[in-house]
Amino acid sequence: MASQHSPLRRSPTQSRATATLRAIREAALRILKEEGHARLTTNRIAEVAGISIGSLYQYYADKHSIAADICNELLTSELDDIRRLDRQAIALAENSLDATLEFFVAEQVARHRRLYLQLRDFYLEIHWKYDFEAYSRKRYPNKPSTAEWLPSALERHRDTLRVQDFTLAARMVANALEGTIHATLDRNPELILTQEFIDELHVMLVRYLRKMPGEGIQND
Repeated sequence: MASQHSPLRRSPTQSRATATLRAIREAALRILKEEGHARLTTNRIAEVAGISIGSLYQYYADKHSIAADICNELLTSELDDIRRLDRQAIALAENSLDATLEFFVAEQVARHRRLYLQLRDFYLEIHWKYDFEAYSRKRYPNKPSTAEWLPSALERHRDTLRVQDFTLAARMVANALEGTIHATLDRNPELILTQEFIDELHVMLVRYLRKMPGEGIQND
């Protein structure tokens, strides 16, 4: 008979755990917004959340794991839209590689921008460790990765490109984009908030891929 009632005993516990996790994340965001990054310690987070430090450590190893969870929560709200964005990028590639790259760059920068605006200096500590594509693939195992859809998008426009290995070129584009964003966050994070940053990234990638005027097709 006792086993029949065990789900009822677990439900309040799960509810309390959910509420505690939410309180911790909200406390961290509140401290960042109102007190600044320097005040973000596990003791202060526990104090603002209204829980004991022992309770906090039941769920999180340190403040960086709290930040990663905040990123996950913020991005989870976007995941339902990710597949639509992939389809839009692939559809754009049918007619215009420039439009595809412009859209791709804008979406990548916007994602980092949203996290930076939420977490500010704290995001600057963890941005290299956060892999959105890996996180979204975990949520949607069948989601095509950039390395899977971008090569075919490039190949559609092979006559106007200087590259020969489309898989390698796609990886170079993805690495250049992510690397530039991360390096900029390290050195001049406010720059990613500007439209000029997006425009120059787009131009940089197009110049890498496109043949220059008068440049002929390379011989094998």
